[in-house]
Amino acid sequence: MISDEEKDQVRAASDLVAIVQETVELKPRGHEFWGCCPFHGEKTPSFHIIPATQVWHCFGCGEGGDVFTYIMKRENLSFPESIRYLADRAGIELHDTGARRERGTKRARIYDLCAETAQFYHTMLMRGKDSRPREYFASRGMGGDVCRRYCLGFAPGRNMLVAHLSQAGFTPQEMIDANVAVSRGRGQLADRFYDRVMFPIFDEQGHNIAFGGRIMGDGQPKYLNTAETSVFHKKRNLYGFNWAKEFIVAQDTAIVVEGYTDCIACWEAGIKNVVATLGTALTEHHVKTLTRFAKRIVYMFDGDAAGQKAARRAIQFIEQDSMDLRCVVLPDGNDPMEFITAHGGQELQARIDAAEPLMDFVYRSLQESSDITTPGGRAKALEDALTLIYPLRDSYMIDTYFIQIADLLGLDLETVRASSGRVFRDVAKREDAERRREQNYERQRAQAERAGDAGGRMSTGIGGRSAASRDAGRGAWAAGATPPVSVPAEEEPYDYVPLDAYGAAPVEVVDDLPPIDVPAGMDGSVPVADSSGAAAVPSMPIVLTDLERKSLAGERELLTMLTSYPDLFRTYADRICSIEWVDPRHESIAWAVLATPPGTDPAACMDAARAVCPEAATLVSAGRISATSKHPTETNIVFMLDTLELYTIKRRMRAAQAKLRRDHSLDDEARRVLTMQAVQDTQRQRELEKSIGGVADPFRLLGLETVGADQA
Repeated sequence: MISDEEKDQVRAASDLVAIVQETVELKPRGHEFWGCCPFHGEKTPSFHIIPATQVWHCFGCGEGGDVFTYIMKRENLSFPESIRYLADRAGIELHDTGARRERGTKRARIYDLCAETAQFYHTMLMRGKDSRPREYFASRGMGGDVCRRYCLGFAPGRNMLVAHLSQAGFTPQEMIDANVAVSRGRGQLADRFYDRVMFPIFDEQGHNIAFGGRIMGDGQPKYLNTAETSVFHKKRNLYGFNWAKEFIVAQDTAIVVEGYTDCIACWEAGIKNVVATLGTALTEHHVKTLTRFAKRIVYMFDGDAAGQKAARRAIQFIEQDSMDLRCVVLPDGNDPMEFITAHGGQELQARIDAAEPLMDFVYRSLQESSDITTPGGRAKALEDALTLIYPLRDSYMIDTYFIQIADLLGLDLETVRASSGRVFRDVAKREDAERRREQNYERQRAQAERAGDAGGRMSTGIGGRSAASRDAGRGAWAAGATPPVSVPAEEEPYDYVPLDAYGAAPVEVVDDLPPIDVPAGMDGSVPVADSSGAAAVPSMPIVLTDLERKSLAGERELLTMLTSYPDLFRTYADRICSIEWVDPRHESIAWAVLATPPGTDPAACMDAARAVCPEAATLVSAGRISATSKHPTETNIVFMLDTLELYTIKRRMRAAQAKLRRDHSLDDEARRVLTMQAVQDTQRQRELEKSIGGVADPFRLLGLETVGADQA
């Protein structure tokens, strides 16, 4: 178990802005940082960070929290695993105790399993009886020293790896999770890779996370990679990045090739700043990773049709800020390894130095592949060119691209511009259809996995096996038998949120305030976790009126300001007492912050908030006032206090009216008290509305419209 002191130590050592900037371009806006959300596609920034409190929130998808929550979502980790991940980054040693430490985290177990697998494959290559893989590597100029340097290997198959890993103490489910073994039905396992030379794949920190296998003769697929796992994502990871990154920094240039052997050939030829994609085209994640270390990316394509197609697909990245994207296409259909063998590394380096801008190459190749001397050829070339620039359709440079295409094809600019609408619509339809197919596939795959899990539970039973039976089973695995698939232990996610208690409930419509859309992430309640970490599910639905929903959103705005400027709020403690909070957690956070001594910095205030509410970071990250209001901070504070007090009074008045109308047991004195309170509330309402009306409403864009005196 990780202690609270260690959690705080890791949190203090992890700068949220620096971590997010590794993959997201952030721009300062006031006291905040804004950028495009890394968790959903968007072109207009709606993702922001408040450095003072080290919290983040996306107003597009509603996600938010602290540095742990961010790493959990980015790296697909549990809460404890996110702490360990950040501790490793910061060089902090955790004194983890109990069964969890003995077993290790799921992520750590996959690292260990992959490392053991890589060593097994390497041993099979260097010492195995089968000489074919050694001959294969030797024929490509990769002798024993090269194989040792890059830990190359050979997968013999025949369940030899499963037996080896079982003897080493790894469970069947761990092998499946790492995708080095697959289930063959009836609980039987088999090696995923068979009769292939193997290339271990490492992450940026040097952890072995996956494998690429190449067939030595004829057959399909030529390359077989590890499928997506909790630690491996082919659209994010790059082969050789752990070795190449220091050279990329030194030369301010990253070279991207398409294959493992191309990478190795370049390294051996003295070109060290080279990485390879993993069976996919260059992706946005690849570009973001590389631009952390260099502003110039040279994409080196094979000289065949597939290479040229890949070059065209990379055009969508040419407008990444401060990035110079260039390309080299090798002649005669050569790949980099073949070119180095024929011409040497110096000649390849010369071509890299002379790499041309990607857009120039694309236009030139388009012109060479089209017959623009005929009307039909020009029409086809025009459609191809517009399809190419479709990813740039929203660019402020789009007219420039239209002019370039018009000049290239000898067409009128208006003809190009008029044709773009039709072509762009056709491309959008094709992309939507492809997206739907992918979603259907993912849905079907998820359903199949759930069905398989259910079958595994039914076949193995609910309870766990005895230690003796487990040991006996491991002995059988070591002897070469195929082990059964064990049921993985299910863990409750750190930030598990059940069905939204606020948003899913019916809303009572009121007649004095117009309906609003409560910002995403501000209309739901995250249940408070108990001491065991399990989320508390509400026993019954919570029905909110429209006014309560607006109050809830306003409370989140207030908390965002309160944690950022605690000392400015201390003089308003009496006013905060007058607020009737919709969410009691908000009140607890507010008073925990106000209870800190004067001069306490925002980070320490956040620690106080977390002490009374574990999900405080998520709750206080959703305010937008600093980015939307042009008023001084203190004006915004008073405005928000006035607004919440007004909401409180309106709710109280409505409750009093309902009580006077429906409760026939009230005596005259009780009715007189309620009536006098209503008179006082009405007077205070007028004062608040006058005060609010004197300030240009900074919350109108948030949907928190205030009500003027003429509307009351």
